[in-house]
Amino acid sequence: MRRMLTLALALSMFLLSVSRGGALLPVNAEPYPEETRKLLEKSLSVVELNREIERISGLKSQTQSDIEQSERQLAEREIAIAVQREKAGRVLRSYYVGYKDFWLSALLNANSLPKLIRVWDTMDLIMQSDHRTMKAYSEQYRELKVGYERLQKNKDDLVSVESQLIAQRDRIQSLRGDLDRELASNGDEQLIRRLMEELQAYWKNVGLYEVKQHFKALASAMTQLPDYVKDTPGILQTSGLKAKLTLSDQQLNEFLRSQDSRFDDFAFRFDNGLLTMEGDNGRLQVTIQGRYTIEEEPENAIRFHVDSLIFNGLALPDTTRAELEREFDLGFYPQKLVKYVKARSVEMEDGLLTVELGIGG
Repeated sequence: MRRMLTLALALSMFLLSVSRGGALLPVNAEPYPEETRKLLEKSLSVVELNREIERISGLKSQTQSDIEQSERQLAEREIAIAVQREKAGRVLRSYYVGYKDFWLSALLNANSLPKLIRVWDTMDLIMQSDHRTMKAYSEQYRELKVGYERLQKNKDDLVSVESQLIAQRDRIQSLRGDLDRELASNGDEQLIRRLMEELQAYWKNVGLYEVKQHFKALASAMTQLPDYVKDTPGILQTSGLKAKLTLSDQQLNEFLRSQDSRFDDFAFRFDNGLLTMEGDNGRLQVTIQGRYTIEEEPENAIRFHVDSLIFNGLALPDTTRAELEREFDLGFYPQKLVKYVKARSVEMEDGLLTVELGIGG
């Protein structure tokens, strides 16, 4: 009976908040029972896996289209290069079947300077034409080779995309099976299904947009962080060819709140090798946790990876985290701070972000 009352209260609070355009479940409302929370998390995962399957399907279609276009272009280029190959062949044959001897004889038999100049000019024109022919063939052959390499890469990408698509479809089928079985054995199946439907609708129409807006604001603020570091005494310390950046979570909070009012309701902290961001504005409750790693390609950078994303008490799947990483760059680029420096190590402990920097190499 108590569980039924809890679920009924949760659903009524949810419907009330949705009708007012507010949060999924106000933070001061009674939390979901653990069993219900897990079911709701799985229902959100189903929604997000469907979006990932749509993304991968679109990528597959685009890759197939690129392959077909490349094959058409390469076929046309092969016809053009066949003509150029024949011209190049004639040039090479002329040099190895007496053509050089003919011109040498013409030069030696020129009995006046004007004739010698005419013979030389004619030779020069022909040699320039031959050079252009060989160069055109060489360039077209190189372009053809690059085209085939690109085509092979597209085919490899297509194999990878198809593999991802199969994996995600298997995953969502398994997840749906789990959900159906767990709901069938639950005495509150209809009530929970209604709660899941409302949750999914809210996430699609409001939740995802709000989360992305916060990530967008954070990515925008991070582009200004190098200027803040340079303008704030004590953060950057240099010694010879080495430098050290030490940023406290209090400084990070002050900086981000100065960049966007959204972060007035957020708190950021460094601890145990992780950056944790928690926010609650009365409509949206989000916890983001992740780590920084040093990467060298395509340039030296300190990149942020999302390890955990919790939306109104519900954990979102890895596909959502990966999408946010692709779409929003929360990294830090040392060379925007000081030219020619590279990040060597990064640590987050006891409220401090510490980055060791060194000159190039």
